[in-house]
Amino acid sequence: MWVSRKLMKSIAACLMAAAPTCCPQSSVSTVFAQAPLALAKEASTQSSRHLIVCVDGVGFSTIEKMRAKGRFRAFAPPSRMISPFPSLTNLSLSEILEPAGARASAGYEDSYFDIEKNSMRGGLVDRFKGGSFIHGTFRELFDYHPSAIKSGLGYALPPVSTYVEAWSDIVRLKQKFRSSRAPVFFAYIGSTDSLAHLGGERMLGNFLGQLDDALTNIMAESKGEVRVTIFSDHGNHFTGYRRVSLKEPIRRAGLRLESQVKDDKSVVFPQYGLVGCAMLFTTEESEKRVADAVANVRGVDFAAYEHDGVVHVAGHSGGALIEKQGDRFSYRSDDGDPLGLATALLKLAAEGKMDAGGFVSATDWFAATNDARRPDAARRVFEAATNHVRNRASVVVNLEDGYYSGSAFLDVFAILQSTHGSLGREQSTGFLMSTQRGLPGYVRADDLWSVIGSPQLRKSAQVAAGTAK
Repeated sequence: MWVSRKLMKSIAACLMAAAPTCCPQSSVSTVFAQAPLALAKEASTQSSRHLIVCVDGVGFSTIEKMRAKGRFRAFAPPSRMISPFPSLTNLSLSEILEPAGARASAGYEDSYFDIEKNSMRGGLVDRFKGGSFIHGTFRELFDYHPSAIKSGLGYALPPVSTYVEAWSDIVRLKQKFRSSRAPVFFAYIGSTDSLAHLGGERMLGNFLGQLDDALTNIMAESKGEVRVTIFSDHGNHFTGYRRVSLKEPIRRAGLRLESQVKDDKSVVFPQYGLVGCAMLFTTEESEKRVADAVANVRGVDFAAYEHDGVVHVAGHSGGALIEKQGDRFSYRSDDGDPLGLATALLKLAAEGKMDAGGFVSATDWFAATNDARRPDAARRVFEAATNHVRNRASVVVNLEDGYYSGSAFLDVFAILQSTHGSLGREQSTGFLMSTQRGLPGYVRADDLWSVIGSPQLRKSAQVAAGTAK
């Protein structure tokens, strides 16, 4: 296996080196590359079409590195986009696209625990059924979204297959956009996340350079008639990873790992991707017991659950409670400070932004903590334990940087280069940038659509009517 992976990396390196030759740009693209800001300014005042591209899993820090190398010069400086927690695609894009008609995701990932049916649903088989993969999800809103089969091919022989899948996304995006006359064209590239996981930041950066060339080419061909917005749903943290061990501590606590919740000792632990968080399902009476069982495990940052409208957070440094009143949140110690918010609380109180009950507006929380180690933690953790998906976990577990949980099957195919899902800054922070307008420094996921002007998608009405194809 080691020899095979080494060989695959060598082949991938050759593909990366050859990619610019395989995908030559037209002479007009070359001219544009020499003066992108001028054409971008023209596009912002004259453009009649809007191309919106979502690149899955590309973090703000990665885009900043690309811009430092001279890439994406046609765009205004990017915003940091703070994803929901857990920082996972289904959850994030459902929230970002809710104003455009997306409904809440059934689960955190494509394989999820259905609380009503008391069983797991989804998975690889359902993923390759195009209807269930697309229909009823945020994916219906895109004018270009790779098929379920194509999306899975990146894992067939990584990282070579991953890179080929990504390259083909650019080809198909250009073809579909050129054949469309819609005033707003919405495209999704999911292979960027696969590249980050399996190929690493260098391979992802090479692909993003090709995407920049393709977007540059489109804008040049349009002679200022196209403006472009590009964003991601979350970030990725590039570091060494090890698997967290949650099963044994759960068993030691006298609980049973099962496929159904049968009684107060049952715990269901879905494992699908390779991510920086874990979701556990049990009875309401056992939530505290389960959270306490995993809270102090090596690699766990904290565990959170909701009881009677209060979110309890348990971690190595003790516990805390989060409450909500309207659009205001309080965070108070219950023998600890697991989210590291004590300093921010003192500052907010000193600035007069905390009321007599200890509550602070969501806006002030965001401004005070959007660049913290755990961005916008109070609101995001509360909503993780009370909101977001139709089948909400009993206990949400956040992992420390460098740890992951998920499918042991996927471990066979790849060495994990990066992941997302946690509350941490790198995994949570995507980006948003546009050729048309200046943007705020930080944007919440649920504000992104309004920040870019609330564009009307061609498929929104079809999704609302249940007729999208």
